[in-house]
Amino acid sequence: METSKVMIRPATKADTPELFRIEQRCFDSESFSRRQVNYLAMQSSGKFWVLTEGEKIAGFIVLLQRTNTQALRVYSLAVLPEFRGKKYAQQLMQKAVLQAQEEGKDRLYLEVSEHNHEAIQLYQKLGFELTGIRPRYYRDGSNACLMEKKVEA
Repeated sequence: METSKVMIRPATKADTPELFRIEQRCFDSESFSRRQVNYLAMQSSGKFWVLTEGEKIAGFIVLLQRTNTQALRVYSLAVLPEFRGKKYAQQLMQKAVLQAQEEGKDRLYLEVSEHNHEAIQLYQKLGFELTGIRPRYYRDGSNACLMEKKVEA
């Protein structure tokens, strides 16, 4: 049985409708607007990587950078439910580590909902540590857990 080829590549303008659909499916009320997805994929100074399995986009990661900091922000990470359990989120986070190393950043950081236990466990497994809480960060009033991972040069 032939397995589909998995690739990580930069997002393209043609990807944006599918990226918006993935964003809505994975994040529901917290999802980015179509305009925000388009901006992040095509115009922002960050990096928008998509993971494909065969011809299908299975997930993505958005990384934002600020010139005045030694950190790279994991702004969004999403893997469609039907593609979970294949270590795609780990592969996307490995890409984030490589990106941070290429840019000379010494750490990655992110916010994650206190209710997203699966994601928190994944991030901890990948070496992220809880560094703080942002109270009432999300629209539903829930807190964001601030997490950080040191990146070796």
